[in-house]
Amino acid sequence: MSELGDAVCHALSPGGAMARAQVALRERPGQLAMARAVAHVLEQGGSVAVEAGTGVGKTYAYLVPLLLSGKRALLSTATQALQDQLFHRDIPAVTAALGLPVRVALLKGRSSYLCLHRLALCQQSGAAGRDPRQGVALERLQRWAAVTRTGDLAEVPGLDERSPWHRMVTSTRENCLGSACTQAAGCHVNRAREQALQADWVVINHHVFMADLELRESGVASLVPQAEVVVFDEAHHLDDAAKGFLGRRVSSGRLRALASDLATQGPLLASGWRPWSALALGLEQAARGIAQAGQGAKGADGRVPWRTGVPDGVEALRWHPLALGLDQALGAAEDALAAIAEHAPALNRLWARCQALRRDWRVLAGEAAAPGFVRWVSWEGGRQWMAAATPVNSAALFAERLHDQQNARQWVFTSATLGHDDSLSWFTHSVGLDTWAGLQTLRVPSAFDHARQAAVYVPPDLPDPADASHTPALAAKVAQWAAQLQGRTLVLTTTLRAARRMADALMQGEGQRTAMRVLAQGMASRRQLLERFRDSSAGPSVLIASASFWEGVDLPGDALQLLVIDKLPFAPPDDPVVSGRLEMASARGDNAFAAVTLADAAMALKQGAGRLIRSETDRGVLVIGDRRLLSRSYGPSLLAALPPMRWLEDEAALAAELDDLVLTRPSTTARLFS
Repeated sequence: MSELGDAVCHALSPGGAMARAQVALRERPGQLAMARAVAHVLEQGGSVAVEAGTGVGKTYAYLVPLLLSGKRALLSTATQALQDQLFHRDIPAVTAALGLPVRVALLKGRSSYLCLHRLALCQQSGAAGRDPRQGVALERLQRWAAVTRTGDLAEVPGLDERSPWHRMVTSTRENCLGSACTQAAGCHVNRAREQALQADWVVINHHVFMADLELRESGVASLVPQAEVVVFDEAHHLDDAAKGFLGRRVSSGRLRALASDLATQGPLLASGWRPWSALALGLEQAARGIAQAGQGAKGADGRVPWRTGVPDGVEALRWHPLALGLDQALGAAEDALAAIAEHAPALNRLWARCQALRRDWRVLAGEAAAPGFVRWVSWEGGRQWMAAATPVNSAALFAERLHDQQNARQWVFTSATLGHDDSLSWFTHSVGLDTWAGLQTLRVPSAFDHARQAAVYVPPDLPDPADASHTPALAAKVAQWAAQLQGRTLVLTTTLRAARRMADALMQGEGQRTAMRVLAQGMASRRQLLERFRDSSAGPSVLIASASFWEGVDLPGDALQLLVIDKLPFAPPDDPVVSGRLEMASARGDNAFAAVTLADAAMALKQGAGRLIRSETDRGVLVIGDRRLLSRSYGPSLLAALPPMRWLEDEAALAAELDDLVLTRPSTTARLFS
């Protein structure tokens, strides 16, 4: 074994530095196997992709060898929550245990930091004058702005990305004035980047990495250190993150932001020169027209294919005038700004934004998607829309753009879900890593004893998942099971619409009769919902959610003991991106259903099921309300993607299992023997 490998084994051994520093730390063979693989790459060079199941302790498995190696590194995550966990908890714990200090910086995206220039614009424009609540919010932001050292908006309680103030006081790459900004000296984004340049390790997220890659390619100096090692945690999100930086997008949000800035900055910087309010109104009306054009068009979760000159399901006679109207509204704003753009940096930036938006819109509205790309429009809620041309996968980014850097540094990719085979082909193929010479792969199973800790049940008597009666029938059973378990139930649905229907069925029916508290996605922020769910003092609770709740939810102990997944998470085949992937798989000669649909469903199912058992002492039941697992030929392969849990044959076995969970729960036994 190498010198670094020996040091890693010693640090993670039962009597090693990590165990001495953390009494609760247990020996985990899987963690040691992963740490050795990372150490090998750090010493010998190359890259490694590791699928590490729940409980392996993958964070320490890459932090310990990285710290002992003494190398500079980028640590990239998919979520800000894991960014904060790494920076505030995990890295300090490892450095303290090993006694090896390291300079660490936390670098988030622009939208996480207060923009002093835009805050001043809000004050000057009187944006909050007509609404007392907005005035109070602005005053609170001003008081915080005077004392914050980081400018990280996460420090402001109750202000999340959905808040209207969030967009008004943050910058984007489009509206940032750069060195011409009068607030550049105190800019929080600049300060965060300066700290990153001086650090040994920088904790970023995948979107920051992609943005930095794009800036390097445009000739702008890198915003992050020239790292020797790049670690991608939550690597299964890399494909989606990368696709967001390839292709073109025009959205109602982007247009409304431009209109808002025209209406506020125009009068401040060039009052009387142009009819700013009318130009802004023209943009808003054009954006509204595109939104109305999509009424009646149906697609997967709102995404409608745009194969020809008109999106599917949209009337050509209605679409073409509206598409032309948007081009004309952008042209009017562009012309108005062109003559006075040099008068102020902010006006010049607005002009550049108009040009970029108009160029993107003309390409999208006038051309079919390039090979390997798909074009689509999404409509949501009657006002929000996005038109885009995106790649089917991000293989080109990693296979081509990073090819020259492959041997210049070491790469570590890790997640709890990366593939079904030893080559992790589900992940490596999507991001082009299967073309990287010498890529090592490793699968480390979960450290938990799922056969002892968990059981799985598939009700055979539920209606077909496509039947409208499926959700109400499952809701009735959920109410019965949750009442028996005294709450502690999480229901994951495959769509937000199904989550709303499930919540309505519980609140209007069985849930009321059993005094069950129903918490549903949309009632509050994700953080608030999870806090309420953990608070057992408010009574038995059922939490119903979709989308982001399928991963990143950590409810250890007996807070969660019943996890219900309503249906198999098959991606809609009419989704434009999914359809493009199916066509690409068929062109390769693969079985498209197996290579794309089934593989994606297995990964999503594994992610969702991973919410149940989060520690060595957890116990619970997974219910999958989809009888296709019992009747279709692909059922066994999907069940094989799950950890090896005990199989419950019928409703009586489930009832007995739930009773056992109640009787052996620590809170129950404490009452019985007190």
